[in-house]
Amino acid sequence: MTRGKLVLSVVVLLIVAVGLGFAWGASGRVTSEHALDDVKQQLDLAESRGHILEARVSLFNVNFGDAQRQLDDAKAPLQRARDRYQAGGKREAAQALTTALEHLQEAQRLAGRLDQNANNQANEALNAIKAASK
Repeated sequence: MTRGKLVLSVVVLLIVAVGLGFAWGASGRVTSEHALDDVKQQLDLAESRGHILEARVSLFNVNFGDAQRQLDDAKAPLQRARDRYQAGGKREAAQALTTALEHLQEAQRLAGRLDQNANNQANEALNAIKAASK
């Protein structure tokens, strides 16, 4: 009977040790995942801003083809950022990025027509991104 109690005690201790090890290993995981998501969000916003600013420089240099390409490249990271805001329940920020995407589409359309007003639309997109990241 003592041997049975000893085996049972060892099994219980192993289960407790495994449970504590799992809890200890997972304790910082949620915080790290949130920090990683925040960094991804900021990276996507910065990448989008960079492409828009490059497009504005191209528009100043009257290089409409490059401006169109840069504006198109700005859309993908902006859409990822918007989707993350929507998944996180941040509707106002997601709406601001939707507005920025609309301005980008209009700027791209104007750049395709060789219209310098594309610069104004690109600036409005930057302002919408700035409002979303506050």
